[in-house]
Amino acid sequence: MTSEETATSAASPPEPPPAAHPATFRAVPLPALVAVGVVAIGVSPIAFLGGPWFLMFLLPLALAWWVIRTRTVVDVDELRVVSALGSRRLPWSELATLRVVPRGWVRAVRGDDDELALTGVRARDLGRIAQASGGRITMPTPEEVEAAREHQRELEATRLRIARLREAQEQQEAQERSGETPDEGAEKRA
Repeated sequence: MTSEETATSAASPPEPPPAAHPATFRAVPLPALVAVGVVAIGVSPIAFLGGPWFLMFLLPLALAWWVIRTRTVVDVDELRVVSALGSRRLPWSELATLRVVPRGWVRAVRGDDDELALTGVRARDLGRIAQASGGRITMPTPEEVEAAREHQRELEATRLRIARLREAQEQQEAQERSGETPDEGAEKRA
């Protein structure tokens, strides 16, 4: 390698980070289409009776449509929630926060406090959302998670100390009302 080649390669700009890949979340995984096929086979004896019974095939067709269509797609530009009959797009610029619901799908909260349920997205999927968002959403580091847990433990310990102090104060006030001194009450208990 000559000195010119070395200078040229050193002067080249650094490579940009790899583009984040979109992430798709589904309410029901696609293998559920096998169950839809079983439903279609199950209704076929009735549907082939003729006449309006043929409309029974609309049931598995509607189920298949729902399984295939409903999803949430996250990419570097936006969140897109696709339902059976329509879709909604939420650019990252309009997103205020993500609200994690204990039992249910994560909700995207807009700046005007309007919420949008992200179909198929659970709390366990937040890491994939952060990765697919291209850095627009960050996940806490393990150190930050541990610091938050430690803070929570300290808060709980403080609450317990306060409860004990209040209980001791209430006992002391009760003893004073009954005319006992704190030392006399301790001697009676012993």
